[in-house]
Amino acid sequence: MSQVNDLRSFIEVLRTNNQLAEIEKEVSLQYEIGTVLANLEKKNLGAGFFKNVKDRDIPVIGGVLGSMERIALALGCSKDKIVEVTGQALDNPIKPVKVANAPCQENILTGDQVDLGKLPIPQHAPKDGGPFITGGVIVSKELHGTRQNLSFQRMQVKGRDKLGIMINEWRHLKEFYDEAEAEGKALPIAIAIGVDPVIYIGAGLRYDGDEMELAGALRGEPIEVVKCITSDVYVPARAEIIIEAEVVPNYREEEGPLGEFTGHYSDPWPSPTLKVNAITYRNNPIYQTIAGASFEHINLGNVLPREPLLKKFTTYVSKGVINVHIPPYGSGFLALVQLRKKNPGEPKNVALAAMMTYVNIKNVIVVDEDVDIYNPSDVMWAVSNRVVPERDIFYIPNAQGHELDPCSDNRGVQTKMGIDATLAEDSKGLERVVYPDVDLSEYLK
Repeated sequence: MSQVNDLRSFIEVLRTNNQLAEIEKEVSLQYEIGTVLANLEKKNLGAGFFKNVKDRDIPVIGGVLGSMERIALALGCSKDKIVEVTGQALDNPIKPVKVANAPCQENILTGDQVDLGKLPIPQHAPKDGGPFITGGVIVSKELHGTRQNLSFQRMQVKGRDKLGIMINEWRHLKEFYDEAEAEGKALPIAIAIGVDPVIYIGAGLRYDGDEMELAGALRGEPIEVVKCITSDVYVPARAEIIIEAEVVPNYREEEGPLGEFTGHYSDPWPSPTLKVNAITYRNNPIYQTIAGASFEHINLGNVLPREPLLKKFTTYVSKGVINVHIPPYGSGFLALVQLRKKNPGEPKNVALAAMMTYVNIKNVIVVDEDVDIYNPSDVMWAVSNRVVPERDIFYIPNAQGHELDPCSDNRGVQTKMGIDATLAEDSKGLERVVYPDVDLSEYLK
């Protein structure tokens, strides 16, 4: 069995590798946890493990996958192999295995025992509309069939057994909910909180099957799942906490605002609601959260899951593609492609392929092989020195984007932009000034 198979075993890996900030000081759920997590991320001080949460008996952990170092630890590989490992998982899924008994059901609350107020759900940012579940993986299933799906959705606490849920237009969950709502039926779902980190990574990948299969591929063995107490949805057996709920049909209620991955507060949104039917949890559970507007949020939802597909789509269009990157500073809306160009029209084709990779990708910059796509100043140098706007910038109007993009309308419709920042054919005689690397310790003694 792998060294990591749940949140607890991964916490030990983080601790061993000095990637865990253990906080004994009492902290408040209102703003303080979010503020500390943001500062830990800025200073690259590891995940934050809050052991003493005011007015709650359950500790909180956040920032678990907030850096490439911690993602590499979760996958058991080096940082430079992350895209390769996640890409291989898409082609080699491993089906989950069902078990009859599971740690996540060591404690069961139903009926009047259900109370979301007992969970340490933070209000991360000062202008958030209230406490939000941000670190929960939604496990859903089609109404008439067996196909399951994993996804991330924000969920605002509305009451003891009520949550608001924003369901994005392009999610498989939206397909399942539309099917149920058309029949006037509620859609059973579950929220898995505190799981093996590969389940979080798998939940961000776009896959027509069950993303639990991708999590298994990432872990190298099947993920154990167990049937919910109140529905036939199967959830990770080693989850810390499971919230069993159903999406109410034909009803919308305003939820938000929330500090989102765009770095802005989102507007309040008319969204469906959830009726919570049960809460199950392990003995001595740990609550996992993700701070909004954080690199962890962007890494999980927009960077890590998308780069393998971006490499696959762009390489299909051109074998000259060397590398790709979705930088977290672009909120997941920007894709960078390093290309060994053979034809003047090739960069535009590659940019179009990048836009088709995933709905979030709005802006694409294609650069030559001499430009470091991991260095923002190098990319901006190429844009400033190699782009003739009327020739090298093109637009795709009325394309599907993300609803939370401030540049989209409320359905996510937007204009996408491609920038060919490669050197033009008539400028090939230009030679870039390059200084060799030296060991500066020899000069700074």
